[in-house]
Amino acid sequence: MIRIAVVDDDREEVQELCDLLQFTSLELQEPYTIETFYSGSEFLAQYRKQYELLCLDIDMPEKDGMAVAEEIRRRDSKVLIMFITHMAQMAIRGYEVQAVDFVLKPVNKYALLLKMQRIRKSLSQRKEAFFLVPDDGGVRKISSRELYYVEVSGHYLYYHAKSGVYKQKSPLRQIEEELTSLSFRKCNNCYLVNLRHVNAVRKEEVQIGTEWLKISRSRKKAFLEELADYMEGGGR
Repeated sequence: MIRIAVVDDDREEVQELCDLLQFTSLELQEPYTIETFYSGSEFLAQYRKQYELLCLDIDMPEKDGMAVAEEIRRRDSKVLIMFITHMAQMAIRGYEVQAVDFVLKPVNKYALLLKMQRIRKSLSQRKEAFFLVPDDGGVRKISSRELYYVEVSGHYLYYHAKSGVYKQKSPLRQIEEELTSLSFRKCNNCYLVNLRHVNAVRKEEVQIGTEWLKISRSRKKAFLEELADYMEGGGR
């Protein structure tokens, strides 16, 4: 689910953009929640870091989109900002507020689809999950961001994390779907590795932290493509 705010004083263009966003939602099979605002002041008055993507017009009365973005950046350094406007000459100023993209009106739906694919990838790399694993007679909570890779051996999983290695009797399928939705990919049937911790690839091996793990021939092509996609999305 991607939470989106559309801010534009032209109601007709707001509706057109919402329709195009719904098209990308269906194509990507990614649900959105979209809220619309018709002035920058109205939007800023209710802002509470509740969105993941802001679609801002620049040419608005009272408070233009660039001023809105500057105020948002003072409050929120993480939300993605995409300008959607007729004002091509303002594109260079997007760097001042770390805009993720700049879309010219009228918006082409297939161009928007490509941009939303990249945005979804970037957002997925920010996600974090937590796991409870056995630890010295108790349990420990570990973050997916600190998890280097999961190793399968017999009926056990070994969580190789920043804080240590933890053993749990469990099938991989129990956590594989969740980890794959984050940034984990199989390099072979024994290892599900966190792409954010890949340091190098050579021949049939991948370096995770200081360790080298085998990449199976059957998975190498797909694994390298997934790694390239991850890095293209920002590699966070």
